[in-house]
Amino acid sequence: MDQLPLELPTHLPEAPLFIGQTAAMRRVAQHVLALAATESTCALILGESGTGKELVAGAIHHHSRRAARPFIPLNCGAIPAKLAEAELFGSEPGAFTDARLRRGLVEQAHTGTLFLDEIGELPLPLQPTLLRFLQTHRFRRLGSERERAADVRILAATLRDLTGAVTAGGMRADLFFRLNVFVITLPALRERQEDLPALVTALMRERARALGLAEVPACDPAALARLAAYPWPGNLRELRNVIERALILSHGQAITPDHLPPALLAPASPPATAPSLAAQIAALDLPPAGVALPALVRLLETTLLTQALDRTIGNQSQAARLLGLTRDQLRQRLRHSG
Repeated sequence: MDQLPLELPTHLPEAPLFIGQTAAMRRVAQHVLALAATESTCALILGESGTGKELVAGAIHHHSRRAARPFIPLNCGAIPAKLAEAELFGSEPGAFTDARLRRGLVEQAHTGTLFLDEIGELPLPLQPTLLRFLQTHRFRRLGSERERAADVRILAATLRDLTGAVTAGGMRADLFFRLNVFVITLPALRERQEDLPALVTALMRERARALGLAEVPACDPAALARLAAYPWPGNLRELRNVIERALILSHGQAITPDHLPPALLAPASPPATAPSLAAQIAALDLPPAGVALPALVRLLETTLLTQALDRTIGNQSQAARLLGLTRDQLRQRLRHSG
């Protein structure tokens, strides 16, 4: 089994990310080590969901001079916009209702690393404050006039197209350019299929240990062929879950196709060719007499908003991504459509 020149703390369960020899993953390993060896204080990690962006951030921290200091992750899409500034920079008593003395994550990560996942979801009003901190390493707690300093490496990650977010007004161009100095792009699992057998072996060993199995079962060639043929939309996270499920069902015996989820057993069908957006628009009928075009546009927008929320079971952050919007832009449109 080929191991890239990277390692992670042994307690991290998904360290198999760095197993393999594809050119794309070797490039990721080189970029991780190159950044970790410097004092550069910010970088951007790009990749689909499940590709291991937080693990790459952890590897950068682990291989840097900051390794013994805090590594603090924050999902920017999981904090309410009104609390985001206090979460990052702290607060003083009286700064807002029920405010108390609080050290923000920037202070807690002093001399270490702060990982900002889903940076595209950071509220727009807070972006200038973060940009100023990236440029000066100085900040103020919410409600305080005292300026403080913190030595923090900021690693940001996203699965969104930030260039599109800048164009749409959901992200400040100056913050994007500050983060875009050093970019690490993670390949999807379908783009590193040569690594799949080694990843399966490593994940079977890891999950068997976690499940308390005395021995690591074998993987039947037919099952491995099914794993190799699947496109893995959930990437490494999905593969890990499939391996754990198969180990549970196999009761310590060799994994066969019978132990795999139905989605991996269905015969591959050729992808349907969807009509282009221009063709769909051309197929629309002209509005009936007396119906104003603005009303039709509002109806179309309301329909798309409803479909996106239905598809994501009401998750506004995911619905916003489907529509190429920020979460705040989605909420504003929902208010207007209501």
